Parts: sequence; C-alpha cells; structure tokens
Amino acid sequence: MSAPRHCLVVGAGVAGAAIASALADKGWQVDVAEQAHAPAGGATGVPIGVLSCHVSVDDNPLSKLTREGLLKVRSFAQAHLVKGHDWLDCGVLERRLDGHTKKKTWTPAESDSVWHGWVQTPTDLQLAQAGLKQVSADEQLWQAQGAWIKPLSLIQAMLDHPSIHFQGGQSLKATEIQALGYPAVVLAVGAHTSDFLADLPHAPELPLVPVAGQISWGLQEAAQTPAFPTFAVNGYGGFVSHVPTPQGLAWYSGATFHRGQTQAEVTVQDHSENFLKLQQLLPQAAQALQSQWQTPNQLQGWSGVRCTSINRMPIARALDPVKLPAWYVLTALGSRGLTLAMGCAERLASEMDQRLMD
Repeated sequence: MSAPRHCLVVGAGVAGAAIASALADKGWQVDVAEQAHAPAGGATGVPIGVLSCHVSVDDNPLSKLTREGLLKVRSFAQAHLVKGHDWLDCGVLERRLDGHTKKKTWTPAESDSVWHGWVQTPTDLQLAQAGLKQVSADEQLWQAQGAWIKPLSLIQAMLDHPSIHFQGGQSLKATEIQALGYPAVVLAVGAHTSDFLADLPHAPELPLVPVAGQISWGLQEAAQTPAFPTFAVNGYGGFVSHVPTPQGLAWYSGATFHRGQTQAEVTVQDHSENFLKLQQLLPQAAQALQSQWQTPNQLQGWSGVRCTSINRMPIARALDPVKLPAWYVLTALGSRGLTLAMGCAERLASEMDQRLMD
C-alpha cells in the first residue's frame, strides 16, 4: 500500500502557496505552516509585482522557466482573480539601459522563433505613452504577455482549496517537524532557508544569497495621470501605476537591490535611490512625481528580503533523497518569484507525486 499523500509546507509566501496548490490539485492533503498570522508575511508581502519573462537571445534555462511560469500564473489569474483589481494583463515595456541590464542585439522575433508572440520591439505609440519619444525602439522590448499582479491576492487564491489547511502563528523548528512524521515536507521559507537548514541534521548547504529591497509608492493624483503609462515598465527598477487600492489609484516604483543584506527597513536613502532610477527609466513620470516624492506624508515605502541563488536559478528539488527522503525545498525564486513560482511548483509536485508512488 502506498503512503498517504499528506504534506507539510513551511511558509505561506508565493512559493509555499504555489506548491500547496500544485499538490492539492494532485489529490494531496496539505498543511501550510506560517510564522506570521496571515499569508504573505515575508518578501511576497510586497503590494505589487510585475510578471515578465527573462529575455535572452540564446533562450537560456531561466528564460524557458519564466515563459512556462508566466503562462501558468496568467491562466490561474484569469480563472481566480479579478482583472483590473487583482491583476492586469497590460503588457510590460522593458528598457535595456546601457550599464544597467545586459544589452544584446535584439531583432523582432520571426514566426519560427521561440520568442514569437512573446517579445517584439515597441511601437512609437507605446514609447510616446511612456514619455520616451526621443529614444530608439531598438533599445526597448515589448512583452505582450506581461502583467502586474497583487501578490497577496494571488497567494490567497492559491491557498483557497478544500485540501489546503492554513495554520498561522507557527514557529516550527526542524526537529519538531521531524517528530510530526509527515510523509513529505516542503521548505518554502525564502531568505530564512539557510537558518532553517542549519538546525536540520544531514541537510546540505544551499548556494543562497539574501537580497533586501525597497519599493516606493503613493496615491496617484489626477494631474499626474497623463504622465504615466498604462502598462508596466521595468529594466532599471520598475514602475506600475493606475493600480486600484481602497484609498484610490496608486503608483509603485523600485526596487532597490542590496545583495547579502538580511534586514528589511524602509529608509530615506532607498527612497532617493528609487527616484534616481525612475529618472532614468521614465523621466516624464519622475518629473510628475518630484514634488510628491519630496513630501514625506505623501510617500510610502515597503521593504522585504528576497532570496536568490548564486547562479540566479530557482531551487526546487529534494534536499537529500537518501539522508532526508521526506524533505524538499522550493526557494531562490529571486526578483521573478511571482513569474516562476507556479511553474517550479508544478515540476516539484510531479516529482514528489512520482517518488511517493514508486
């Protein structure tokens, strides 16, 4: 008789919610333990996120994963989220600024290219809407499948499954989890992964790097609307506007990137860095926001610590099939976690399903 398909997922951010959802869809009973009292208490507590592909001329593995993940999250959002409120498939303009992103020669994707239907050069109208009339379209990419999304809405929807049981306020240690006797355990604790593994006997050391970052945001004034594009923009930081909140429409800009830093703190310095980035990314939007940015009671901030790997690839696998046969990890999703989570979770859930049946 095969072992019961029952799993404990530690962490209720986007990684934890994604693997819980993928397992539940395969018939597993899933308990989700989260240290905070509600989901999305860590890095995916960020109020807004951008869904986009990692574009590479050689179509490297990260590019393949982001395309796969983007299709999955778009499909899920269309079925479970409110378009225009929780997410919007507005497209993403990627600015390949010299010195800030790796600029490679790019030509419009032909019909036989893997990027056909995914990436193209932006139109003059799109550049004009972003206030970029004087730039060359060849230096920018338009991702038609791109979108913005509210992480909390996505996470709540993924956890809303009859076979998923959320348990908040749980500060479990590795030895305590082992004593519970779950047939499978998935660690999805982001930047806390290394600390958690330090208390787990026989756990391998993973090549993880914490990255702290801050976004700046504020409520959108009617006079600013013409200066803001209706789509998301990224490439050197990012910018999203026209996002509905209980207080009105909002704009979001950033984020900063502090590699190796483990403390999440909103600072004036990071607000200033985000503004300098926006001045290069979207000069017209920066000009419209300058006075608001310099008014403390009109400028908000959010800070969190993400987790990435040394080679920038996500980690979704068994920890040690021999010494820790019940333990798995889903981490190192980095700044594209919202794009990658569902695709990586589906792959890991299939591996776990197969191993339990063997």
